[in-house]
Amino acid sequence: MAQHHKLNATKRSIKGTGKLNALRAQGILPCVVYGAGVETIDIQVNAREFAAMLAGATSEHMLVDLQIDGAGKLCLLKDIQHNFLTDKAIHADFLSVNDDTVITSLVPVVLQGEAAGTKFGGLVDQTLHELPIKCKVKNLPEEISVDISALNIGDILRVAAITLPAGIETSMDGEVGIVTIEGTVGSDTEAAEAAAPEA
Repeated sequence: MAQHHKLNATKRSIKGTGKLNALRAQGILPCVVYGAGVETIDIQVNAREFAAMLAGATSEHMLVDLQIDGAGKLCLLKDIQHNFLTDKAIHADFLSVNDDTVITSLVPVVLQGEAAGTKFGGLVDQTLHELPIKCKVKNLPEEISVDISALNIGDILRVAAITLPAGIETSMDGEVGIVTIEGTVGSDTEAAEAAAPEA
């Protein structure tokens, strides 16, 4: 299951673009908590603590134990708005959840092993870095690990070839490639010679 990150927050009464910009200038990040059957809550968090939490995570889509004025609430970090010039977070949305809430999220795809084709000069080209998934919160993985050790030059590993953990499904087309082992000058010849039976 995905790691739970902790973050302190306080309820926020301040609204309006100008006033929120003033908060941001003080190092405070405005946020909102919402969800089915729960009251929407405007909150604020320390911008540095939020940035540190992101820096220590594998994805922006993470489970967060929000401590709102001391009261705990499990949430999924659903969306972050960034300043288009500085890329700093300027607002964040949290979805209130419990273990059985069904969610959609993006999970990092992490390659495991050394592709056989790299021994002959092949290059690993990962084209899919995040996989959209649907599952219950209690089944949300930290990452999807993909073994590439059997891949040779010219091989393409597609979404349909990976085995997802129990309780997890994806809407991604199975024909979408995750990783390709690209040949380089001379690498195809080396691989062919290595694979050929001795005379």
